[in-house]
Amino acid sequence: MKVYDAASIRNIALVGHGGSGKTQLVSALLLASGAVNRLGKVDDGSTVTDYDDESIARKHTLGSSLAYLEWRRQKVNVVDTPGFSNFLADARAALRVTEGVLLCVDAVSGVEVQTERMWAETRHLGLPRLVVVTRLDRERASMDRTMESIQRCCGRDAVPTQIPLGEEGGFTGVIDLVGMKAFEFDGGGTGRMTEVTIPGHLETRASAARDALIERVAEADESLIETFFSQGTLSQEQLVQGLKASTASGRLVPALCTSGLHVIGCQPLLDAVIDYVPSPAERPFPVTTSTGEPATMPAEWPVSMNIPALPATIFSRIGEKPSSCGIAALAVSSSQVGMYQSARRRWKIASSKNIQNHATKNITSDAMNRIIP
Repeated sequence: MKVYDAASIRNIALVGHGGSGKTQLVSALLLASGAVNRLGKVDDGSTVTDYDDESIARKHTLGSSLAYLEWRRQKVNVVDTPGFSNFLADARAALRVTEGVLLCVDAVSGVEVQTERMWAETRHLGLPRLVVVTRLDRERASMDRTMESIQRCCGRDAVPTQIPLGEEGGFTGVIDLVGMKAFEFDGGGTGRMTEVTIPGHLETRASAARDALIERVAEADESLIETFFSQGTLSQEQLVQGLKASTASGRLVPALCTSGLHVIGCQPLLDAVIDYVPSPAERPFPVTTSTGEPATMPAEWPVSMNIPALPATIFSRIGEKPSSCGIAALAVSSSQVGMYQSARRRWKIASSKNIQNHATKNITSDAMNRIIP
């Protein structure tokens, strides 16, 4: 199996209110990246991450599930989390093993209870976030109304980096405000994407939205504000670098447009994950030593099926402080898409053997269960 270094990995969790389209979006991302050759659907019970009988019957995720894909030669580990309050602990656990979050918001319902809770939780942990406006193909879906809901309930941190091509049933693609490019998608659910010219009736709106984005990026970065005031704009390189830095620090939250059911907006979303979400090498994770002192640890070990000999102190109080040490091995425990269903179970077995060999003193089975919900 291909081995990735820490700089070539992105670990993300999809969070949001129940029914906001997280699981369907994961299926669409897997198809768009080529990880699977057919689109799984929640209504059919054929999604990759909802594989147990209860989740299929209820059409709701009941526990966190892992999937992975490759995009632009980077490995993206995706944790699909439940959205209802009864299972919120699983979503919170996923936040402790990822470096970025996709906060899914339904384009019809807007911000809901769990949306606000997860927004507050991710902000408290200092995790970089991307807002993903989902299900834009549905009747009464509105990007503008959803953004108003997000900014009203969660603050002005969220800023659109895309606007939709079409509305409701006519939603066919997105306009990328960073690169000022338009992309249309095959509505048949194949995920095929074509770059097109920005429609004339949307040029003015796209230009105004890009100007607003540039202003927000300049406001969030002190090193760019003087350039913005003197020149009235930012260069393309300054915009990209400023947006990445502001996203990583949590000062800005890019918002993107998608439809998981019709596989629209998935490739630009994956590009945003690669461009704006830090790798484990760029974001040292906080740990607690055996003496109770806070510390950080970089992702220096090679990613492989076997967990290397890690300091036992990392795990000694795993339930009290965030730790990302388990996600690298967790994410590579399955070498084929068809083996997702048994990935967590097999990883536990393999890890238990490794734990006995390397760190039996301070690591307990209870600690392992907290690493993987």
